[in-house]
Amino acid sequence: MKRDGRPFHPDTMGVRTGKRRVEVDKDEKRKLIVESSRDLFARFGLRKTTMDDIAAKCRMGKATLYYYFKNKEDIFRAVIDEEGRLFKERMEEALSKETTPRDKLRAFVLTRVVYIKELTNYYSTMRDEYLQHYAFIERERLKFNDWEIQTVQSILDEGIQQGVFSKFDSRLTATAIVFALKGLEYPWTVDQDVIDIERAVDLTLPVLFNGIEKRD
Repeated sequence: MKRDGRPFHPDTMGVRTGKRRVEVDKDEKRKLIVESSRDLFARFGLRKTTMDDIAAKCRMGKATLYYYFKNKEDIFRAVIDEEGRLFKERMEEALSKETTPRDKLRAFVLTRVVYIKELTNYYSTMRDEYLQHYAFIERERLKFNDWEIQTVQSILDEGIQQGVFSKFDSRLTATAIVFALKGLEYPWTVDQDVIDIERAVDLTLPVLFNGIEKRD
């Protein structure tokens, strides 16, 4: 312990180095822990994965793990955050390729469902645990709900401004769309392959467009 009562950083104890290098090292260590834990959670699930497993996978001591994360659930929370970041990148790339509000809305729905499908396949070991950890997972995903709703709302607002969509409460409609998609996650991603998902999306969207598109 240092004289002021704070613990030594396990990776820099006894080492004199610049502040920027220390911060880079910390970011790299944290990223390694998250990526390694992601693989372990995918293979063994949250319940069976231990801090010892994570430390061995990262080739570092448990003391180092506890410097960055309080416990296994804290690491799992960071994994969910990382998945959210990757999802945002995928979504922004998909939307940037479309020009019309109609195509952007289709891209949003399809990209979201396919990405969730990929996560379901990757974390297939956790399917049986999903209901056990549902409250925890959904609580962590709440921070992404607002981003999704804002993204859909911006698409709807663009369509309203261009006269493609009729005038309506875009915020309320965006919220309804996002939560409707959340309700379809399990049947669309567990029981169907990607081709079937795309077909289901194309069959469902006309119902939505029929309700929001402007009629002459």
